[in-house]
Amino acid sequence: MNVQETKFSSKEFLRRRRPEKFSDSTIRETGTLDRVVLEHFLSTLNTRNQELQFEDFAKKICEKIICPNLLEQTGPVAGGDGKTDTQTFPVSEQNKLLWFEGVNEASNKERWAFAVSTRKDWKKKCHEDVLKIKETERGYTKVFCVTNQSAKSNIRSEVEDTLKTKTGIDVRILDINWLLDQTYKNHFEQLVIDSLSVPTQYKREVIFGENDYKKHKKYEELTEYIREKINPAEISHEQVDIFLEIAELSAELEKPLIETQGLFERAIKISKKFGTNQQLLDAYYQYAWKSHFWMEDFNLFEENLLLAYESIASSTNSSKWEKVLNLVTVHKSYIRLNNATSTIDIENIERNMLAKLDEIADDDSRPSNALTARTHKAIYKLTTFSDVEDASVVFEELHEIFKNSGNLIGYPFEKNFQLLNELDDIFFDVDAYENLLDYMTEQSAVRGGEVKGALLNLRRGIKRLQNGHPYQAIKYLGKSFIPLYKEESRDKFILALKAIAYAYESIGLLWSSRSCLLLSASLITDNFWKYDEISLKQAEIYYSLCLTEIKLGKLAHALLWYELFLIINENISDSSFGDKENQQVDFYISQLILNTDLKGINRQSNIPDELDRLGLFVSSGCLKYALGYIEDFEREYEVTADKDHNDFLQKIRDFDAGFNSKGIKDNHDKRGVHTSFIFGCTIEINFPNRSPFIEFSTNVLSLLEGAFATCTIDNIHLKEAFLIIEVIADDDDDLSLSHEINSNSGKLNLTINCAGFDASDFRIEAQQKITNEFKKLVFNLLPELFFIKNTEYIEKMIF
Repeated sequence: MNVQETKFSSKEFLRRRRPEKFSDSTIRETGTLDRVVLEHFLSTLNTRNQELQFEDFAKKICEKIICPNLLEQTGPVAGGDGKTDTQTFPVSEQNKLLWFEGVNEASNKERWAFAVSTRKDWKKKCHEDVLKIKETERGYTKVFCVTNQSAKSNIRSEVEDTLKTKTGIDVRILDINWLLDQTYKNHFEQLVIDSLSVPTQYKREVIFGENDYKKHKKYEELTEYIREKINPAEISHEQVDIFLEIAELSAELEKPLIETQGLFERAIKISKKFGTNQQLLDAYYQYAWKSHFWMEDFNLFEENLLLAYESIASSTNSSKWEKVLNLVTVHKSYIRLNNATSTIDIENIERNMLAKLDEIADDDSRPSNALTARTHKAIYKLTTFSDVEDASVVFEELHEIFKNSGNLIGYPFEKNFQLLNELDDIFFDVDAYENLLDYMTEQSAVRGGEVKGALLNLRRGIKRLQNGHPYQAIKYLGKSFIPLYKEESRDKFILALKAIAYAYESIGLLWSSRSCLLLSASLITDNFWKYDEISLKQAEIYYSLCLTEIKLGKLAHALLWYELFLIINENISDSSFGDKENQQVDFYISQLILNTDLKGINRQSNIPDELDRLGLFVSSGCLKYALGYIEDFEREYEVTADKDHNDFLQKIRDFDAGFNSKGIKDNHDKRGVHTSFIFGCTIEINFPNRSPFIEFSTNVLSLLEGAFATCTIDNIHLKEAFLIIEVIADDDDDLSLSHEINSNSGKLNLTINCAGFDASDFRIEAQQKITNEFKKLVFNLLPELFFIKNTEYIEKMIF
């Protein structure tokens, strides 16, 4: 890369904008340690009998620069009788992952020898040492000869080549100039002073600023954690993040480049081996970012930009492409400002990046992802204008995008608002930018106010739930839903869903509880698809869904959720789940099996092996026994299937576990049936027993349960004991929903005609159409099912 001389500093530019990200410490240096003085001191060590001290110094500096796995030399004399002053020892690939100093590809599995000398005739000494090392026949592949003498480069090369020809060993000579270069480049002055007892008044003291004090404390804590707690053979996903965090802290503390670079390279290696794609992308991205704005190493920046791009080249996730877009923007700005030449094909990267964002933006089935991609592209266009006035069309486009983002929980409104705020210094005179910022400021205030109000309802709802008032809790928690349905309050919305799911379950409305848990699982799993993030919250929700599916008799669904729970639980280090949860699931499934009729049991003949695979051995035994595999059961569990055993199984079947287990529900007929019971009204829905009508029917039940859950405290009184719902599938390709209500048979009947319903292609228009039809359905059912005194209140409640 050819770069013209420039005064622009990327580091100083960002330091002015983000001073908290840079070191606020001061360096106090007293005295001097000039290179010339240190060079003279090193070259005369033998006159002061400091050979052993020099060996110690050479070993320490080689550990930091060449390889960290050097043996401690023992014995009373320099070199001992082993022909080497130190040598490498074997290290496993797992332990090598933790290295960040002196990292190389081979020293952990090859034998390298180090010979240290203070003799003036360094050439002769090198010949003698290398030949003796060769004679040991220990299989050394490299020899490093460290000398305190100056070796001219041509003579040094000649000696290295001659010795390699004679011995077949790769020989490297490290002279005084190499030692001095490494000392001053990497700030090893104190290492020299301490190792060699250099008589100097020089002292380099770091006085931590407030931010650096906190960062340094965190850096030390993480270093200690890695040393004491991490097993390099079994690094969890959560622990992978620690290695990147410590590398970022090193950069922000402005530690020596060799250390910071080593820490980033370690983080990348660990992300490759143990991390997710997102963690690897984060490592490449942060290394590139720090290379440019902290280390000011553009070549290193380009290298990691390319690697970041390659790691997500096939991704359809707009949040991942945002990182590459940021790096490309920085790259093009640097090239333009410095009239530099790129060493990577940045044009190809840019072209493919924009094509991928176009592809994502055109996918209406993922509206938040699509709108985010449109936002990234629009903001990127701002970097292509030479005249700020030309940017008006982009701000108008962004204005429209933000207007359409209101009902999308996956759209990062606040993040983009903050980003556009940063552009005020450039576009403050552009009317379209001012209009956009006015709109976003207003919306940000509205959204913030909505969230604050919703949090009050959330707290009240949880409090009512804790005090044993589930119906009132449902009302307050429900009021918090829409205001919390935002990216910035996603975690609180998930909490509200979990709380109301528990409230629904406590009053027997399992379909509504399941529906809320499914939505919370979807939202928290979205973090995995976006950022490859796993967490304890995921495990909690998947476990709750497993129990709910068991209570509904949906064994196959329960086992899938339980397996997913196990996968997540195994990959988080702070899990509170253990044998107790396994035993609970095992017991619930056992009870479910024992309450299933013979016809239903006979359909489960392939399930015992699955239960065994998941560690659910009690329920597996119950199922084998129920299937009639008596001999296998007795042999495997070492019990006798007698009357006492039957009595024990009956006690399990009839035990009050807090819910009424009616057995496994896995209808294999052409039409399926689900039921619910709301305040004395039995609701039965039958439907075509295939997807998506199975899912549609469960949504109808959860809708009705949720809509009528608080009728008892809303002064609405039931007048029908039965509601029969029939879902009819039409062949029309276009989405349409309609319903009819009649009571000609003496029971209230609801017929739902459904056509063109495709759960895999659920665009915003389709969602809105279904939502509107569901609102009409509930509003039309109310007077048929209930006595109503205040219709205005009901209309307000629904619409």
